[in-house]
Amino acid sequence: MSLANEMNLQAPFRDVYHETALNIVRTAGVLSAAAAALFRSHGLTEAQFNVLFALKYNPHDITQSDLGRMLVVTRATITSVLDKMEAKGLVTRMSVPSNRRIYHLALTETGQSLIEDLEPKYRNKLHDAMAALGEAECRTAIDFLEQVRSQAATVQRALSANGHSNGSEI
Repeated sequence: MSLANEMNLQAPFRDVYHETALNIVRTAGVLSAAAAALFRSHGLTEAQFNVLFALKYNPHDITQSDLGRMLVVTRATITSVLDKMEAKGLVTRMSVPSNRRIYHLALTETGQSLIEDLEPKYRNKLHDAMAALGEAECRTAIDFLEQVRSQAATVQRALSANGHSNGSEI
């Protein structure tokens, strides 16, 4: 179904770039909602799953600030997410003796076990949701989206440099 139909628009889009951007955002939202149901069934939010995933695939020392940058969230948001995860026994913060202001993060055994259990279920759900695409089409989509992100970042930097943006949006 076309996005115009999904949105119940009475007229077609007049700008293919706008329509493309909205399709990307809408698709991300639909995929996110499908995954959120799986995460909820395991007592997690999407943000908490993303933390588990990032820590699993970053075996080196990672700080709270590093994680926030990786997940593109504010310092306050990552602190809140980590506080909740630490209370659930999923992550631990370890003091850094050379710098008392930062902590390194690690999965606990419980967190490691949860991501090991949940990740295959998540991947299966993604495969089901994206079954209309073959592997080659996925690789083409990845290439296109990487180009879009790169160009959008260039536009964002230019706007920020000219004082037209606070740096958080295109």
